[in-house]
Amino acid sequence: MFNRRQLVQSLALTAVAGTLPVARAQAFPSKPIRIVCPYPPGATTDTISRLMANALQTTSGVTVVVENKGGAGGNIGTEAVARSEADGYTLLLGALGPLSANEALYPKLPFNPGRDFTPLALAAVVPLIMVAHPSFPANTVAEAVKLLRASPGKFSYASAGNGTPQHLAAEMFKQLTRSAVVHIPYRGSGPALNDVMGGQVPLLFEASPAVLPLIKAGRVKALAVTTRERIASLPQVPTLKESGVDADIGGWYGFLAPAGTPPDRVAWLTEHMRKALAEPATQAKLAELGSQKVDSSPQAFARLIESERKRWDTLIRERGIKLD
Repeated sequence: MFNRRQLVQSLALTAVAGTLPVARAQAFPSKPIRIVCPYPPGATTDTISRLMANALQTTSGVTVVVENKGGAGGNIGTEAVARSEADGYTLLLGALGPLSANEALYPKLPFNPGRDFTPLALAAVVPLIMVAHPSFPANTVAEAVKLLRASPGKFSYASAGNGTPQHLAAEMFKQLTRSAVVHIPYRGSGPALNDVMGGQVPLLFEASPAVLPLIKAGRVKALAVTTRERIASLPQVPTLKESGVDADIGGWYGFLAPAGTPPDRVAWLTEHMRKALAEPATQAKLAELGSQKVDSSPQAFARLIESERKRWDTLIRERGIKLD
């Protein structure tokens, strides 16, 4: 028979043993992490999603996969993450459109950017570049503004589609320079670039990764970079601000978890993403894309999302921008 002391020890050991499977079940991460990219393969969003997946897998040892779930300007994939289980295993590649601009563009957004997600890390701010067909008779922003003002409605610009960051950047440029340029929307950056290279449309604002090879090949000419700093791969191309247009516009990309994800898992993801982004190989690749130096902290990312929501909401309403 057990004496009292033996009984207490036995019960204690039983209790500890009973908690071990639970502790093991709650270990994080214990299975692959999935990053949902709410755009098709091949875009800058896809590149940055896979860059983070590879870096995070290297630094943490955890398998990380990317799932492309495009459609509706990024809304379909973003909604899917908002409705997924908040367990830290399904993450979102967040971008300007679904997290900041789409609230003002879509009559009813199926998620709330401010309430449905927990920011983890801002990965990159990639400039757009104002480019023109080589035959366009202006070689600087100042010359372009003078030409556009003198001939309102004569010239046009292409975009990846209504409500895209490329469209919004061009409309902000028009507003700040008080110029009249006709918008020609396309279904994606590829067709828009093709027509600019072919000379059918003279002007375009496009993300740096898509146009850098074309600029270097002489297929288009660069007039200005839209972010606050020049980029290393085009040191001779001035910023809009240096050219007399007080604008700072960039396509930004970061990672988020569904709201309600346990704090310890958010902490793990935040710390390992910080380490992944700090890797020299990651930094080198981001620099190739033209990314600016950023504060990657979740606090800075949350502030950026909120400020951008206000900024683009104002522009969209003032310019009367519609999807159709």
